[in-house]
Amino acid sequence: MAAPLVALIPGTADACGGTFCDNTNVPMAVDQRGEDILFVQDGPEIEVHVRIQYEGEAEHFAWLVPLRAIPDISVGSDALFGQLGFASAPAWRTNESYACPDEDPGSGGGLTFVPEDDFAGASEPDVVIEETVGAFEVVVLQGGTVAGVMQFLADNDYEQDMAAAPILQEYLDEGFLFAAVKLTAAAEVADIHPLVFRMLGDEPCVPLRLTRIAAEPDMGVRAYFLGQHRWAPLNYHHVELNTLAFPWSEINGDNTSRAAYTEQLSLAVDEAGGRAFATDYAGSSDIVGTDGVYENYWDESAFIGVDPITAIALIDDQNLNRHPLIQPLLMQFIPPPDGLDAADFWNSIELYADQIDQGAWDSEAFAAALAERIIEPGLHAVDLLDAWPYLTRLVTTISPEEMTLDPIFIETPDLPEVSNFKTAEGLNLCGEQGSRYMVPWGENPVPVCLGEQQYQWPELLSQRPTRRIEKIAPMGPPQVIEDFTAEIVDDWTAHQVEAGCADPGGDEGGDGGEGGEAGADAGGEGEAGGASLNGRGAMAGCACRASEDSPLGVALGLLGLAFVGGATRRRGERS
Repeated sequence: MAAPLVALIPGTADACGGTFCDNTNVPMAVDQRGEDILFVQDGPEIEVHVRIQYEGEAEHFAWLVPLRAIPDISVGSDALFGQLGFASAPAWRTNESYACPDEDPGSGGGLTFVPEDDFAGASEPDVVIEETVGAFEVVVLQGGTVAGVMQFLADNDYEQDMAAAPILQEYLDEGFLFAAVKLTAAAEVADIHPLVFRMLGDEPCVPLRLTRIAAEPDMGVRAYFLGQHRWAPLNYHHVELNTLAFPWSEINGDNTSRAAYTEQLSLAVDEAGGRAFATDYAGSSDIVGTDGVYENYWDESAFIGVDPITAIALIDDQNLNRHPLIQPLLMQFIPPPDGLDAADFWNSIELYADQIDQGAWDSEAFAAALAERIIEPGLHAVDLLDAWPYLTRLVTTISPEEMTLDPIFIETPDLPEVSNFKTAEGLNLCGEQGSRYMVPWGENPVPVCLGEQQYQWPELLSQRPTRRIEKIAPMGPPQVIEDFTAEIVDDWTAHQVEAGCADPGGDEGGDGGEGGEAGADAGGEGEAGGASLNGRGAMAGCACRASEDSPLGVALGLLGLAFVGGATRRRGERS
């Protein structure tokens, strides 16, 4: 009997990617909740990987992409986006410990892997590319008028929204082309996969102006960059989040911490005027795993000339049964009989040998589709990770009314690395004495004391989501637009006093004189490893006040987001 293929059951797409589609019988703009884009600048060329997510009927899917130049278009790797997200997502953790072991509940902290129209006088565009790419029919349109573009879309059964007309005019005036994408007649929603556009260009850009027709409020955008250095927004602001505003004491699970991070990001972006990015990660691309992206034992030629039962066994042998795009291929080439669950059919295909649709099976066509949609995109993805040593992940949330300017990005070799891991150390001080959290702040952590309400993060600290708002230049340090560090320090100091923490000049607090010699500077650095903010002595060695006869005593105060290289090797080189 063939090996089990239970992993073939797909997840539900949670967003509708692209520009136009509908989820009802009435055409409507797509409900778009997020975008995932990967940019690779390769000398004078740019490679853009776009992950498309959609829910609705396959025949109503349509997607319009503004492009700077005529592209080469290919299938992208969905598994690559999965690995990029897993490796670079913000992970803000709280480690809890207990001064009184009998009060330890035995649970850890949370982790974030945080219509009709008159087209009279229309001048139709030129069709410069018309091809099938994986599960998509793709045409690239150049020139013409807005009316002509929309007439072409209407004549070729693309859903559209008349509200897009003035936005399309903006792109046409700026010399953009349009790639119009829809599913082939035989394709289903499960067949949707990323697309790769490679073209001349040196200015990574996310076309949010057109996206606003379909976007929801506070839509998330994730932009990844592979290259030699860190990347940053050029015409949008950059924000640094205030780690003291994050509710470290309230984290109790992935969903809670993810929601808290997203809320703080949205508030920070709004504080910067609604158009800003934060850097989740900037550093080595070696953190990105390749499991499931490409394996060197994948071999499409092994499927040529075999029967469907053997093909199912080969899929398991090559560990392809967990790839997100294998199930759609099986639905096309080895479809389950009517009324039979797909997984049950494939898992026990020998029992249903007489019900196999032999007319649907074409071993050569299956091998070609396997290579085009899974093997070749995976190999290319691994080659990219090998060629480019640096990964940047930039994130924002943005609402339709703010999408009047497309964000452009630049490489910034002078900016430092950014870790996506931040950890606060929490210590429960027994009963009514409260708790103390050492919160990451620059190089050194700073203490935050909580009283009897030891799991409720102080409102005074939560009110400032942003530490800095910056304007990034291609070279040199960022230009600081707003720096809220002083206000954050004042709020922190006031809270520590109100919470009844130890006086820095007393025996419990350690050194922390007026010069702040034991404290950190604005970046959190300090010669003596103290816990001061901004070089101020106030509360430099703060601990939650313990009673005089407490065995914890004094010690409490001291605990604690240009392709110039080539591929040097291939992680998954095919044998």
